[in-house]
Amino acid sequence: MTTSPLPVFRRAPAILPTAIAALLVVGVSIYWLAGSIAQEKYRNVLIAAVLVQVGWVVMRWRMSVYAFMVFVIVEGFLVNYFYQIPELNLLKDAFIISLFGVLALQLVAHSVFPFPRTIWSLPFFAFSAVYLLQVFNPSLPNVLVGLVGVRVNLLFFLLMPVAFWFFDSRERVLRFFQFLFWVSLPVSFFGIVQYLAGPSLMTSLSPGFSRAVYYAYGLRPTQEAIYFRTFSTFVHTGGFGMYLSFMMLVSVALWMIPSLRRFRVWILGGFIVQFIALLTTGSRGAFVWFLLALGMLFVLQRGRSRLVPLMLILPLILWGSMFVVGPGFVERFGSILDLDMVQGRNIPLMYGWLTESMKTDWAGLGAGYASVASRHAGVTPLNLIVVENGLAKIRFEAGLPGFFLYVIFILSLMLDCLHAPARTQDNEVRWIVGASAAFMFVCISSVTLGTPFDASPTNTYLWFFAGLLARAGYLAKQPISQQVIAPSPAPAMSLHGN
Repeated sequence: MTTSPLPVFRRAPAILPTAIAALLVVGVSIYWLAGSIAQEKYRNVLIAAVLVQVGWVVMRWRMSVYAFMVFVIVEGFLVNYFYQIPELNLLKDAFIISLFGVLALQLVAHSVFPFPRTIWSLPFFAFSAVYLLQVFNPSLPNVLVGLVGVRVNLLFFLLMPVAFWFFDSRERVLRFFQFLFWVSLPVSFFGIVQYLAGPSLMTSLSPGFSRAVYYAYGLRPTQEAIYFRTFSTFVHTGGFGMYLSFMMLVSVALWMIPSLRRFRVWILGGFIVQFIALLTTGSRGAFVWFLLALGMLFVLQRGRSRLVPLMLILPLILWGSMFVVGPGFVERFGSILDLDMVQGRNIPLMYGWLTESMKTDWAGLGAGYASVASRHAGVTPLNLIVVENGLAKIRFEAGLPGFFLYVIFILSLMLDCLHAPARTQDNEVRWIVGASAAFMFVCISSVTLGTPFDASPTNTYLWFFAGLLARAGYLAKQPISQQVIAPSPAPAMSLHGN
């Protein structure tokens, strides 16, 4: 029988007392929250949300992963709507810490190390050690700036072991990605509605949405080539665009899975909705990343012939969508073929920032020095602007030792993306792993053109699906929860509970 790194845990008993206690907590919470909302004490509501979230993670940590993925999608809407409460930006951090904390306590209690072994683990942990020392760099205005840098660059790594232990069977993988697909449809529809209604729809809800309003421009400065760039439930249009590029790739993977053949009409319809929503974002970069990742998926699946018709149909969908939505989209996305414009924008990002970073002291300037989020803790010359080059940002903050370790980590992670589909035993799961690996590979390779590990939701997906790739080799047709390696006592909570 195939062995597994997972111990076996039995389900916790006494469901009825737990349900009664949960109902009491919900009742008291609703009564208390109603008064706080009426008095506009939103910080009290935020504290209550954190406490309820932690309690839910303790009782049902796997279901909390689904809730976390929904929160990642709607977080931007909440941040913009409640723009006067900056603490909302930390709610996701509390979610991540509670998820990992509960999981780690259960694993350690059963003598299981929570972090899986990967080919990139050693360089990443070595880089993390160097980066943590940079919190105390004398170039920083205060330690808080360094701690914000740690939050931006290291905290989201905790999602990797969470995902590794979350995906305990092939069925879990297939159900989870179907869940992501169905959730993406109302989010995509909302983006299309935003485009049809204009920015006034969102700004009428809250003044905070005005920060997310941008307009797309084509090659020519004509009125027809200008349109509102939608952001749906995300903080800004770039995040919405990258989310759609990933979800379109998931739709392709689901389309290829034989057991989901009866849902192909729905999957195709969902893909078209996602595609049109991507056009409304005006995000040319996200569109290019999707095309590159689709080609990468074709390579990782070893040239599967079923992908060929889709790659032939895609230009027709693009042409038809642009013909329906108007000339502004043609002008906007047609600029991708303007090589002079592409080179004029990207070459300075790739080489200019990196060259400038190499002029700084070899020891670096300190964690968070070039992170935009750290400006709230202390101002530096680089956190007031956006350093749109992930390698240059690390060179500024972690110095030459941290920079070289980070490059090794990046290359190792990209290599893992190439190998993960081949390690996957199940043919259907291989499509999901291949889509995740292709998206990760393309995003990571763009580290010289942006900061994929900093921006939401890309930073969440990169680390979470790194855990899926680490799990890929163990996902056989038999559920891991049924593969016994050693009996163990039943804990208070079950790692395999829903």
